[in-house]
Parts: sequence; structure tokens; C-alpha cells
Amino acid sequence: GIRMAQSNQSVKTYDDLFLKIDHYAKYPAMLPYVGGNYISAIHKKLMLIGESNYFPETSTIHKDAIKWYDGNQSLLSAEEIEWLNNRELTACARHQNYKNINDCLAELKIAGSEKPISHISYMNAFQRPAVDTGKSFKYCCTEKDILISVATIDKVIEIIEPDIIIFVSKYSWDALHGKIAIKDELYMDFVSHPTDPFHWQNKKYLHGKMKFMKLLAGKYLQGTS
Repeated sequence: GIRMAQSNQSVKTYDDLFLKIDHYAKYPAMLPYVGGNYISAIHKKLMLIGESNYFPETSTIHKDAIKWYDGNQSLLSAEEIEWLNNRELTACARHQNYKNINDCLAELKIAGSEKPISHISYMNAFQRPAVDTGKSFKYCCTEKDILISVATIDKVIEIIEPDIIIFVSKYSWDALHGKIAIKDELYMDFVSHPTDPFHWQNKKYLHGKMKFMKLLAGKYLQGTS
């Protein structure tokens, strides 16, 4: 099987297929994270879709959407590649976004020796770093970004066949969920971004952490019936 002991690193099981996706052939650092326990008898297959990566303040290569998608990883600095490394970022779960997700999964008590995050798959919705560090991708989104996002997400879904997709970014959900090709049996929903200070912990807001926990307990652990 694809189980990996004592590790939160992404499995490479699907990499041959992932690397046939046009965008990942150009930017392999952006490959989706697929945890070693993504396929498990104790829960459904859960794919989380975030928003976007960021780049160091001094970077410029990502500021023009057309240039970015025509370019490739060989044009990037080592530091920029590190900032794109979705697998490493997810596996170490140190950045607040991944840490918050990991903490929520930990509350489900599903993990053995690995981090709870090893039980999910994760990718960002947008395949270009946001132009303003720390700001939502909505301030720089172009039609090209939408097209590449939809094409890439569609292919990833086809390859790893999740049962549930939760967008962990309301903007990504609003911009993309109606455009993604999904089968009837796939359950799809969204919550606010886990680093959103106004919404994630706000009990009056209906799409924050409480909703995420409810989805995890109800759909992910109990099945989607």
C-alpha cells in the first residue's frame, strides 16, 4: 500500500501522473501534498484546497500572470522554489495555515505516530503566488489564473479521486467551485481561510473552524451518506 511509517512527507505514488499536468511539469515544486494515510479504512479521502503561495518581497517574476505561466521553475531562485514547495510546507505544519488544519485533524484522534495532516491531501487553488505578500489572491486574479486553476484542479481530482473536497478559502470557493468538473458522489464545501483572524474562530460566522470540525466529524469520518 502507500502507507509510510513515521513520516508526514507526501507520497510519490501519483507523481508520474501529476507531472503530466502542464503546470506541474513547469513548476514541480508546486505538486500537491498527498499524505501517507490519505487512503485509510477509518475515513474518506479528503482533499483540501487552499488559496495561493506567496513569494519573497523582492521577487518580481510572478507579478505578470502571462509571464508566470509561460515560465518555469528554472527561472526561480532557490528561495523562491522553497516558498512554492507545497509538500514541505504542508508536511512540516509549522506555518499557521497548516498548523491550524493539523490541530483540527488532531482533535479527531485519527493519528498514530504521524502528524494528523498525513491523513489528507492538500493543494492551493491558484497556481501563481499572490502578488502582494499576505494579501488575498483576489487582488491580482486574472482570467488566465482561473483557467489554469480549473484545469489543474480537475486533473488532480481525476488522479487522486477524493470523496470530499473542502476549500479552506472562501475566495477560492467563490471563484472556482462552479467551474470544477466533479462527479455526483463527490461532496464539496468550503470554510474560511484558517489564518483569517476575523472569521476562523468567530462563533457567529457560519463558515469558520466550527463548520470545519463539523464537516470533518460528519462527512470525513462518518462517510458521506
